[in-house]
Amino acid sequence: MELTDQAKLDVKNALNGKFTDNYDDLVILLENLTAEKTKASGHGSFKRIDNAIGKLRSKMNRLKV
Repeated sequence: MELTDQAKLDVKNALNGKFTDNYDDLVILLENLTAEKTKASGHGSFKRIDNAIGKLRSKMNRLKV
């Protein structure tokens, strides 16, 4: 699965801790981060993506309530 330029930018921003407040966009971002996590080869990048996914899920839970 190849990411679009916008999706790559969103993933990069998520890794830097910047998330949107739109729940639907967060769902798409979660899918993109999960795809990137499966392609991650190094332990450091895997953990960085894993931490971003944790923060993203936390934000999604706050927005859902």
